Amino acid sequence: MFFKRWRTNNKLEQELQQHLPMLERIVASYEANPAIAEEIMQEVVLAIFNAFDKFQGQSSSKTYFARIAHNRCISHVDKAVKQVATQTIDDGYSEQQHTTDKHTLIEHDMRKQQLDKLIYDLPLLQRQVFTLFLEGFSYQQIADICGTGSSNVGVILNRLKKQFSVKFQQEQ
Repeated sequence: MFFKRWRTNNKLEQELQQHLPMLERIVASYEANPAIAEEIMQEVVLAIFNAFDKFQGQSSSKTYFARIAHNRCISHVDKAVKQVATQTIDDGYSEQQHTTDKHTLIEHDMRKQQLDKLIYDLPLLQRQVFTLFLEGFSYQQIADICGTGSSNVGVILNRLKKQFSVKFQQEQ
């Protein structure tokens, strides 16, 4: 986790603390390298702190934070493409502490890595839509964040669900 829990009376810090796990997942969907993902996360948090004064409450803070995170991640991807830097996804297993059934954990970890790789390989709009859907945003909220229509969000999600189910069935 990016930040440990802290006590505060500041509304921004409380909101940020509540949504940090979501922001970390969004950043992780754009960057596989943990060190770079942490740097992006720092940029996201700084951008939220700088932009919060402009927040007018037209959407929820969760939606506002997600939009900032996606915009920062898009900027990162744009810079990386311009630098022609290629990133590889680590196919190794992450070590789990306090395991009771290692086979189940390894299988779960492999499935998570497969899903992360599938998401990471998606085109930008599809990646945004799918990660926001996984975070529990409504079609309309996703459409607002991505700048597209809610019906387009539905079409993208239905196609991705079919695509992912076929890929997972093929691998079994």
